[in-house]
Amino acid sequence: MYQESNAGKFIVFKIADYFLALPIQDVLKVVNCSFELTGSLRTMGLVKIGRHMIQVLDWHEQLACLGSPQSEQTNPHVTQLVTTGSFPQLPVKQTFLVITRDYQGALCGIAVDEPPNLVELPLEIMQALPESNHQSNVFKMISHAVVLSSGALSTTIFILDVERFSKYTINDSQPLLLKPS
Repeated sequence: MYQESNAGKFIVFKIADYFLALPIQDVLKVVNCSFELTGSLRTMGLVKIGRHMIQVLDWHEQLACLGSPQSEQTNPHVTQLVTTGSFPQLPVKQTFLVITRDYQGALCGIAVDEPPNLVELPLEIMQALPESNHQSNVFKMISHAVVLSSGALSTTIFILDVERFSKYTINDSQPLLLKPS
């Protein structure tokens, strides 16, 4: 697709109508979660996986309230890599966590509804973004954007920066609301 030196590998996932990505080197693991949490962990937005306690970042409600950045028609090259349809309300057991670390090394997991994709993105078309003053702290964690275009169709992928996570995750992360089965 692209020369290795001109492309970076990213884990791309969709939350609400937004495509977000993390550089592959920042992703520790992607896990399919079967949440069986006690009430106190659930309300605190935490999950225990193995011997690790992980803060769950569930941005679905927050990003859904902001509206869609994508056009009605999406880039066909991206639809081959990332599902672009609306997510149906899935059972809790269908949640996936993209596990990463913030700049202090604390584990956190971004809740997504479908398995993310490994995608190579051309580095030369990445645009650095200044830290946002947007009301949503999710946007304050974005460092770059990539716009993939094919004719009149375009899709934007926002690159998250784990160095910005610790400033904003605790105050903005909504607890993962899980319903008992």
